[in-house]
Amino acid sequence: MIQIGCTSFKEHTYLTGKKESSLFEYAAHFPLVEMDTSFYAIPKQDYVKEWLKQVPENFQFIMKLPKVFTKHENLAEGSSLDELAQEFLESLRPMIEQGQLFCLLAQFPPFFSCTRENVDYLRKIRQIFPSVPLAVELRNNSWYSASFLEQTRAFMKEQHFSLVMVDEPKKLSSTIPLDDYVTNSEFTFFRFHGRNDAGWNATGPDAKRLRTNYRYQKEELEGLKEVVAEAEKQSKKIAVIFNNNAGGDAAENALQFKDLLQLDFDNLNPNQMELF
Repeated sequence: MIQIGCTSFKEHTYLTGKKESSLFEYAAHFPLVEMDTSFYAIPKQDYVKEWLKQVPENFQFIMKLPKVFTKHENLAEGSSLDELAQEFLESLRPMIEQGQLFCLLAQFPPFFSCTRENVDYLRKIRQIFPSVPLAVELRNNSWYSASFLEQTRAFMKEQHFSLVMVDEPKKLSSTIPLDDYVTNSEFTFFRFHGRNDAGWNATGPDAKRLRTNYRYQKEELEGLKEVVAEAEKQSKKIAVIFNNNAGGDAAENALQFKDLLQLDFDNLNPNQMELF
């Protein structure tokens, strides 16, 4: 089963014509969303319950691990990862109990390289989140080097991680290849960031906007379709998230990809045309 969605639900003007859309409106088009708000702070359980009220019962959420778990932020003195993990899981409990958590996403920064210390840290992450589906996105290409690729794949399988299959710029030596090796037969996660070579390594306040400012062309989507179709043969569930949000292209590209795969999403929310 293949599900397609975007990062966040608010910023997809293509879907509604509005600067910001509601989750209810977004869920009229897609059965899946990646929520990045949890990267910045553990959401209150009341917020989680409100999200669940706005979507159909089969709608799925991908929740980013808060940044302290992925070394984007140092652990505060007196805090423990184990306690924070329990707090995070408790906030998501309604979503988990209703079967609407597709997976947690641990997106690591470019400085998280393939070292013994970091391999041990990934084991720690699995230990503190032992019973939830967990996807890992690596942004340092040392994990994919000829010296480590086989061990990286084997380790991800051993720990029951789904190693995220990433599409990003192809012409830069620092980027991650689209490695189509399935490490978890229960679920596979694709993230399509776009191929903005010029903006990928941008810094400063506009970095995020420049990095994901990209519109996939039909021939590029055709190539990605083949990779996704092959992964479907090896995995029970597939999630495809378009993260090329900056130029407003993610939602349109996602719907184009849905059509290329000849998918129909059942049990979506009614759209505005259907309300009258």
